[in-house]
Amino acid sequence: MARHDRGQRMDRRTFLEGLVAGVASVPLASFGAAQSGKSRVAVAERAGIIAKGRIDRKVVKEAVDALVKKLSGKGNLDEAWRTFVSPKETVALKFNGLFRGGTTSPQVVWAVCRGLADAGVLQEKMIVLDRNRKDFDTAGLAAFEDLPKIRFLPADSQWDTEVKAGPVTTRITRILTEDADAIINLPRLKNHPIAGVTISMKNHLGSVPNGREYHGKIDSIAELNLLPPIRKKTRLAVCDAIVGIFDKGPSFSGPHVTWEARSLLAATDVVALDAVGAEMIRKARLAKGAGPTRPRPTHIAHAAQMGLGTADLERIEIVKA
Repeated sequence: MARHDRGQRMDRRTFLEGLVAGVASVPLASFGAAQSGKSRVAVAERAGIIAKGRIDRKVVKEAVDALVKKLSGKGNLDEAWRTFVSPKETVALKFNGLFRGGTTSPQVVWAVCRGLADAGVLQEKMIVLDRNRKDFDTAGLAAFEDLPKIRFLPADSQWDTEVKAGPVTTRITRILTEDADAIINLPRLKNHPIAGVTISMKNHLGSVPNGREYHGKIDSIAELNLLPPIRKKTRLAVCDAIVGIFDKGPSFSGPHVTWEARSLLAATDVVALDAVGAEMIRKARLAKGAGPTRPRPTHIAHAAQMGLGTADLERIEIVKA
């Protein structure tokens, strides 16, 4: 299992203070949307998710299971997964593997794949991807012993035709445009020196060949996520917030810029998930004396203005899983 350097601990009540207040205790009426009409973000915090400096895969799996059941409103786990993905569909799982120590944990990727397989999705119909082959090595992602038929494919194996995402001309990987029926987004919770934060929406800069072009046009990340192959196929986002990076991200720069949030977040609204994740980072920065998030993650509010989801924390219901 992957080892993670342990940052200085902060009181978990600090970073979640105000985020999980007023958690609804009533059953869900439908996945993703709260009974109040608010967007819903589920948070699974598990004290034992890190043990002796290592991420515990069994605890990660239990947390992912709880998130899926909470968002779907289903008590049966297999039914919960089938709320989001049909066993007949091909599923693309987009992880984040660019910087060592700042990647999506392999345990999170495995837990999602294991849940899908148990719910009836064929291993051959699961594709784990990031931009290129070295991202898998950086993340320590290789074939799972219990799921050997899952495909691990780089996005750059074949780019589709040119499309416009705001002012940026780009190409989306054909894995998302042609091969996949459904997308599950698996980002890591991180600070970013240009975008403020990099969570779900920015994770798709690894789905195109020219992600760096967006660094000069950050709000265009919203337009990228609005492109039909991404918007229409995205079923779920599960964010690795086990060890958050609150400063000097997106790479791992040492324990002085991380904190053990020991959590996973999930939502069907990627804007809402990013808004909650950004608030977690903001609170962690303040608790650690790093000051407010700079620059402000304006792409989140811009995505809401474009109709992609909800960015206003007052209109997001955060529920414990």
